[in-house]
Parts: sequence; C-alpha cells; structure tokens
Amino acid sequence: MTILKARKAMPSATAAAVTREPHGDVFHVRVSLMNDSSSPVAVIADFITGQLGKDLTDAFGDKDVIILK
Repeated sequence: MTILKARKAMPSATAAAVTREPHGDVFHVRVSLMNDSSSPVAVIADFITGQLGKDLTDAFGDKDVIILK
C-alpha cells in the first residue's frame, strides 16, 4: 500500500526497490521509488526490524534487492 500511495504523488516513478541490509541481529529495510534510469527518486519507507516475515524472506531468497515494476 505504501508504494501505491507514493506513486500517486510521484507519477514519474516507474518501479520500486525493496532492499535489505543485514546488521548483526537486525535488518535495515528500505523501500525506494525509481525512475526510468533505475535511479532512486525517493525513499518512501525506511525501518529496522529484528525479523522479516516469511513472505519477505521468501521474496528476497538469497538476494538483498527486490525490484517491482
């Protein structure tokens, strides 16, 4: 929902990136909107969590970035 709401305010965004960075016992997760050049336009969510839900863990697999177009 966060991505959909942010896209209304930034119609030039063509994709979103969800990244995770492990830091010891926690993960830093960031959701960014991107433009045609795949450059981040705006960070729309940024948080630290001790555990990712199974759906996110499965979506990331062995990668640390998910691109949604």
